[in-house]
Amino acid sequence: MKTIISIVLLCLLLGGCSGINKERVPDKVPDWTVGYTMPSFYPVRVTKAYGINKTEDWTSILHTHSQFMTISAFKRVKEFLPDYDGYGIPLRSFSTIAYYEQVRYTNHLPDKLVLYWTSLFDAKFYITELNVTPKMKALMYQKKNRIESDGINRSCYQSQFDFGFLPNGQVKVWLEGCGKYTYVTELSPTSSPETDYNGNTSTAYKHDYEEELCIRVKEAKATLTPIPWNKVNKIYTSKNYTVEQLH
Repeated sequence: MKTIISIVLLCLLLGGCSGINKERVPDKVPDWTVGYTMPSFYPVRVTKAYGINKTEDWTSILHTHSQFMTISAFKRVKEFLPDYDGYGIPLRSFSTIAYYEQVRYTNHLPDKLVLYWTSLFDAKFYITELNVTPKMKALMYQKKNRIESDGINRSCYQSQFDFGFLPNGQVKVWLEGCGKYTYVTELSPTSSPETDYNGNTSTAYKHDYEEELCIRVKEAKATLTPIPWNKVNKIYTSKNYTVEQLH
């Protein structure tokens, strides 16, 4: 009997047997989300994305990915960013960034995010992994305040990971929220498989997307090769948003 009581007391002191390894996250912190942005002339398709937390032993899968050709359409992006040239990366929240929530929500941040994606420009496949650092977590859990368009001062968090895809397999990463984009890093792919996550080949992608992309580029009187990296590495955002760098 004494042994049982001792175990119960120990669990209470540790904050509960089932939650010993869990982070302490304030309830008001929103569930994290993921956003994707890309050059209109070099669109991509993400076929699988999920977050992993090794300490808490969970994997959080993002909802089905679709509509990348629609969200990245050159004419559509120019409606929100008139100076956009089709080559750079547009940053403007929901209007130019495809954003996806978790299937099972949590505001506990992952230790790693994994993306399987396809460059529709040349039908090449990539896997990208982002290690979520303590600095990134500290910023995403930090409560801030922002005066919204209605004039009300509200609390907010930078709780979205935004990935900007480049035509050579590189990916730029920002943290978004509170009217800010905080640049984090640029990632190289961890691998380049022969098919996408679902086993589709480059032939299938060329059949489905090549003509549509050619029409988009032709209508804009643009060219895809050689890749103009001075333009591709440029970002576009509206005056309502600020862009910072993680220190």
